Amino acid sequence: MTTSGVQQNSGLPVALNPGRNEAMNARARSSGNSGHALTPPQKAALVIAALGPSAAGPIIERISDDHLRAFTRAYAHLQSVPKAALQGVIIEFVSQLTTVRDEVTGGIENTRELLGQFFDEDGIARLMDGLDEPAGESVWKKLEQASDEDFAEYLSSQKPQLVAVVLSKLGSEQASRILDNFETDIAGKVILCLSKPIEVEESTLQVLSDTIERNFLSPTKTTAEKSHDPGDMIGAMMNNIMSDKREELLSFISESAPEILQSVKKSMLTFSDIATRVPPNAIPMAIKAVELDDLLQAVKYGKENAPAAAEFIMGNISQRMAAQYQEQMEELKPISPKEAEAAQSSFMAVIRAFAAAGEIDLIEPLSEEEEAEAAAALEADEA
Repeated sequence: MTTSGVQQNSGLPVALNPGRNEAMNARARSSGNSGHALTPPQKAALVIAALGPSAAGPIIERISDDHLRAFTRAYAHLQSVPKAALQGVIIEFVSQLTTVRDEVTGGIENTRELLGQFFDEDGIARLMDGLDEPAGESVWKKLEQASDEDFAEYLSSQKPQLVAVVLSKLGSEQASRILDNFETDIAGKVILCLSKPIEVEESTLQVLSDTIERNFLSPTKTTAEKSHDPGDMIGAMMNNIMSDKREELLSFISESAPEILQSVKKSMLTFSDIATRVPPNAIPMAIKAVELDDLLQAVKYGKENAPAAAEFIMGNISQRMAAQYQEQMEELKPISPKEAEAAQSSFMAVIRAFAAAGEIDLIEPLSEEEEAEAAAALEADEA
């Protein structure tokens, strides 16, 4: 049975005369919804609604929550859609499905054009986000450009288990900066979660990254292979945390997760470790690679918080250069401890880069037993 040139077939009208499409499309654009043109999401909503509950059910089950919300919003804002407009939308949809083409061409622009048939510009931008960038930037890559303070504030309201998963996906230096912005009690809970194996299904990670994209990255408009040893990861994070907070967190680990303490210490390499873990030949190499201002600030402050390290650095360069640096350090303006420790972290980042590249061999740290033996031997010698 046909009605006005449209055949009824399982609830979906199918055009008998495609030649009328252009006229019907014009009527669809100019009719309905209080005289305004129908948006692509509204057209998609009309097509789904026209299928009826039984036919549309399997389709709706496959639609993601975001797209289902877009469908709901679009359909909710429709007032009264004239029959001609509804027919025009369906004919437009069917005509596009039945268009004969020798081949299908993909690509960024064709994808954008295809999505434009069903979504508005915001929807297209959300779906295309990252696709037109090299290899597509993941949320974790985008987070590299985010403010550490802002992201730490966002994460502070989340559960420690979730925060641990997020930090495990970031580079160790960025994760440590974020950890440094947490209150000590929050940081302790997160470290306790990191001390245990983290196994997250890919689907869960996708939901997590989508949530961060939607709730953190979008409103404010990111690595190396991760170790499976939680101690390695936590130790790497500790490298750039302020020394006072680092000591508090180490005490917390010693009490709450002692089984990973030695692994954490082994993975840590801070400015105070230079004299015992860095070979002498690495000092001239690091001095050439680091910014002069960072070097001077690091050594100057090191005379207060790590005198053995400062002495080790000055002792492994020429006397003339050491004297020159000493004069320059005396002329430096005072800076905050946080800025000074940031300079020390920059110096250590260079050392770690040399070690990672195999250009220097770091000295393994002593175990607790070896440290105790060394301390006892030293006391015996002094006696």
